[in-house]
Amino acid sequence: MKIIALVGLSGSGKTRLVTRLIPEFRNRGLKVAVIKRCSQDFLIDVEGKDSWHYREAGAAAVALTSPRDMAVLRKAAAPDPRLVARNYLSRADVVLVEGGKGVRGLKKIEVVRQGVGLDILTPAEELLAVVTDGPVATDRPVFSPEDAAALADFLLASLEEEMADIQLEVDGREVAMNPFVRKIVENTVLGMLKSLSDVPGDPATIRLTIARREEKHEKP
Repeated sequence: MKIIALVGLSGSGKTRLVTRLIPEFRNRGLKVAVIKRCSQDFLIDVEGKDSWHYREAGAAAVALTSPRDMAVLRKAAAPDPRLVARNYLSRADVVLVEGGKGVRGLKKIEVVRQGVGLDILTPAEELLAVVTDGPVATDRPVFSPEDAAALADFLLASLEEEMADIQLEVDGREVAMNPFVRKIVENTVLGMLKSLSDVPGDPATIRLTIARREEKHEKP
């Protein structure tokens, strides 16, 4: 899973860029999730509704389901977006975080805009690229707000560099896997390991061998 924050001042165009990147990644076969970080409290649990009554009665969490959607309401103290992504969005290949400039260690794309501010505020070690409609002083790659396709290609190349090294052999013959299949295999195996209590939470190396038994059919 690749987690990338899009940061910038209010009005710089973060939301518009996120909505442009989503279809670009989907067109490349990737599952995309988004985390919206809010500077103030938000309210989606309306007072007087059943879910509100359940939480007022002391429920630790309330799940809302419909034929099309699901939502889970629970108290949380400004959780790290990486924790949210791993716990709730583990099936996504790419998680775009709108906001999160204060989250240390999170890779970021800074969005700056003429009339709002062109100063780069992200620390150099966290900055992947800059999206802007004006001149900026940076040694990082610079993209136009309209060029979401090129930005998606840049991020996908970065994703490829960070993918796990997975080798697949079938009956002694190595089988090539494209990046998307490798990511599916990695996520599937890691998901299964989460159910095992004696496996470390973030293993460095996993070796799995499946020796299938040949089916024997009795002659009539």
